[in-house]
Amino acid sequence: MFIERFVSEGLAHFSYIAGNDNDAFVVDPKRDVDKYIEIAKSNCCRIRFVFETHRNEDYLVGSLELEQRTGCRIIHSGRLGFEYGEQAAENDIFDIGGMRIRVIETPGHSPESLSFVLYPSSGEKPIAVFTGDALFYGNVGRTDLAGTEKIAESASILYDSLHGKLLPLGDGTILYPAHGEGSACGGAMSDITISTIGYERATNIMLGLKRKEFIEKKVKENIPLPPYFALMADNNLKGPLLFEQGLAGPIDAPAFANIMANCAIVDTRSPLSFASGHIKASYNIWLQGLANFAGWILDYEKDILLVTERLEDAGTAMRYLERVGLDKVKGYLCEGIEDWQNRGMHLEQSGVCTVDVLHDKMKEEELFVLDVREEEEYAKGHIAGAVNIYVGELEKRLTEIPTGLPVVSVCSTGNRAGLGVSILMRGGFKKVYNLAGGVTAWNEKGYSTRRERASRK
Repeated sequence: MFIERFVSEGLAHFSYIAGNDNDAFVVDPKRDVDKYIEIAKSNCCRIRFVFETHRNEDYLVGSLELEQRTGCRIIHSGRLGFEYGEQAAENDIFDIGGMRIRVIETPGHSPESLSFVLYPSSGEKPIAVFTGDALFYGNVGRTDLAGTEKIAESASILYDSLHGKLLPLGDGTILYPAHGEGSACGGAMSDITISTIGYERATNIMLGLKRKEFIEKKVKENIPLPPYFALMADNNLKGPLLFEQGLAGPIDAPAFANIMANCAIVDTRSPLSFASGHIKASYNIWLQGLANFAGWILDYEKDILLVTERLEDAGTAMRYLERVGLDKVKGYLCEGIEDWQNRGMHLEQSGVCTVDVLHDKMKEEELFVLDVREEEEYAKGHIAGAVNIYVGELEKRLTEIPTGLPVVSVCSTGNRAGLGVSILMRGGFKKVYNLAGGVTAWNEKGYSTRRERASRK
C-alpha cells in the first residue's frame, strides 16, 4: 500500500492518492491531475475512485478531469445538490484493491463535510482518516462560511464531529487533512507534514476545550474571507468546466503594449524587482502568493497578461491561476521586463524603505504607515501608529488613505506589502514605499511594537 500527498503551493491545499493491489483512489484532487495519473501508473494502479470531503471553497476540484481521463467514480456527500458524481452517507463502505474506505459524516466546517476512514480490507482497526477541513494539524476548520449568524451553531456541530466521530477512531490513526499552514480554510495551523489522532489529542489546543469554550473561540475567530470563495463553491457544486491547456504563449513587448489596456497585468516578480521598474497599472503578486491572492484581486471576466522573473515561471503562474478558475490568460511577456526596458518603453518605479530609515523618518516627518497584514497578525504586534487594512480589501478602501502623505506599505517580510504598493500606485498614489523585511526586520532591529486590535469604523 502507498499513500502520497500533493501540496498546492500558495493555497496550502493537500490532496492524496492511495493505492494497493492495482487499484487506487484520490482524495480532494486539485485541477491539474497529471501527477495523480503518473503516480498511479508508476505503481501499476488504476484510479477507481475520487473522494471529495466537502465542496471546497478555495480552489476548483479536479474530480471531473480525473473522471474524463480515467473513468473513475466520484463520491461526495448527499447533503448538497451536487450536479455530478455519486452520493455517500454515514457508514457507506467502498472496497478498493485490498483497502476499505468507510464514510463518516463530520459536519461543522460545512454541512456536507465527510471524512473517509481507511482500513485494511480484512481489519477492523483504522490505518488513517482523511478529514477534509474538519480537523487540521494544530487546529480545526473555520465555521463562518454559512454566515456570521450561524457560527455558534456550526461550531457546536463541529465539536460533536470532532469528539463524537474523529477522536474515537483511536490515537494511532494517521491524520490526512485537506489543508495545512497558510490556508484560508482555518486558523493558524501547525507546520508539520504528518500527525495522528493521538498527537492532535495531546497538542491541538482546540481539542482540549470544553464545548462552551470551543464555541466562544470560534465566534471570536476572525479569518479573512476571500471574495472568490463563493465562486469556487458554486463551481464545485455544479462541476467545474474542463479546461483547455497550453493556449497562452509568449508575447513580445510591442504586441503586449497593444493589448494591455483591456487586460489585467500581473507581475509575479519579487517586490524589490517590481519596485525598480514595472509596467504601469500592474499588480505585483509574487509567484508563490499568486494562488492565494489572485482570487482576491483579479476580475474573473477580464483577460490576464503575465510578467515573470524567469521564462519557466510563466507555466507555474498559469497553473496557479487555473487552480482557482482564472483561465483567461492571454500570454506572458517574452524575454521579461528586460526586453521592455531595452526597447525604451515606459516603466514606473516605486519606493523601498529600510526599517532604519522608517524609524528615523517617523521622528522627522509625517508618514502614513499602512499595515496590510491580517487583523490577528496586526494585533500581535505592529509599528506604533500603523493603520491596518488587509491587502485583500485594500483596493476597495483606498479612500481611507490620505493622498497628501508618503505611504509606507508594511507586512511581515515585504511580499504582501509589494502587492499593497501596486494597488496604491494603480489608485493614483505617487509616494509609495515598501518596508523591506517588514515587521520581521523591524523586530530584529529591536524597534518597539504595540499589541492592540485595529479600531473599526
